[in-house]
Amino acid sequence: MIAILNYVRQLPVTGDYTYLLVYLISLAFFILIWMFLGQRYQLYLWLREAEKATFRLEAMAKKSREVLINAIKEVGKVNKDPSEEVDKFMDFFVIEPVDRDPFGVLKRLEHILDVEREKFKDVVAKVAPNAGGEEKANLEVSFAATWAVNYIYKFVRHYTLLGKKTKSMLVIMQIVYNLPLIMRLAEAYFNSLDPFTKGKPIGDSVGPMVAAKLMRGYPCKNVGDEMVAAEVPFEGRLLVIVKAEGPGGRVGKPGEAIAKLAKEYKDRLKRIITIDAAVKMEGEGTGQIAEGVGAAIGDPGPEKYKIEQVALELGIGLDAIIIKQSFEEALTTMRKEIAEAVDKAIEVVKRIVREKVAEGGVAIIAGIGNTIGVGNG
Repeated sequence: MIAILNYVRQLPVTGDYTYLLVYLISLAFFILIWMFLGQRYQLYLWLREAEKATFRLEAMAKKSREVLINAIKEVGKVNKDPSEEVDKFMDFFVIEPVDRDPFGVLKRLEHILDVEREKFKDVVAKVAPNAGGEEKANLEVSFAATWAVNYIYKFVRHYTLLGKKTKSMLVIMQIVYNLPLIMRLAEAYFNSLDPFTKGKPIGDSVGPMVAAKLMRGYPCKNVGDEMVAAEVPFEGRLLVIVKAEGPGGRVGKPGEAIAKLAKEYKDRLKRIITIDAAVKMEGEGTGQIAEGVGAAIGDPGPEKYKIEQVALELGIGLDAIIIKQSFEEALTTMRKEIAEAVDKAIEVVKRIVREKVAEGGVAIIAGIGNTIGVGNG
């Protein structure tokens, strides 16, 4: 509009207005075309973008399946092709419990999560019966990563085909606007297959790594479902270090273990400190350490509830230490910055113990996260 006004101002008072008329007619013509065809063109561009993402995700899903099958054959030394069982598992799903009546919902959720874990163990035992205990644990998390990539592919494909079928801008717009985040998520799970199948520490292993370094040289005992603990003397105090049993890909049930230990040491227990990886905000540095209060654990609820409940019952303070990293860094081979944060986190733990636990007291230190590639001290 401004361009037209400037053009009109430059025209002589008298003269031929043919050029102005042609300009205005052409402009009106293009506006009418855009009004009728603009939305269709935008839908076409969105569909192309969604289709490209779908093709890329399909390739990732196929490659993930191939990596998983090769890992099963390598560590399981199987005689039968596991492809059929792998494909069957890709349609596995979990139904969350009813939450309209909140009473007992966490116990029901925990039961469903336990059944889910058993399903993963069963399928790994079926396809790789000759694999060792740690190798089976790594295959379990590899199955989970492959399933996640496959699910994201099917999710994006669903909305792409639905948008193509209905020609609805609203349908296709939802998936296209979220594609950058969806693709980051899919790539993170896809890239996690290398450390999962090879048993390398990942970014999320930083909590167990802190615990393993603290308990190094001290005997460990089993304290529940895939959890170990060690008693470590420290400047007249006793540190009870807890982590998932390693070096296989396990997270265990830390809430259950902490609750059990808290009741065992209740007369002397003064503090519960949890260390875990946490997703950083954009602009924050990888490996940055932050302190807070509460239970630093990213489970769906049951394990966190157990820690909070036992702390409430015994009147114990809860301290949380997090090591910041991106979602991609949490699932892929541990970066140097995260590994370097382990010693810094240990110093933070020691400082909190000195400040909050008097001599003769006990503190429970829990390294939360996937302990893949991290032994028991």
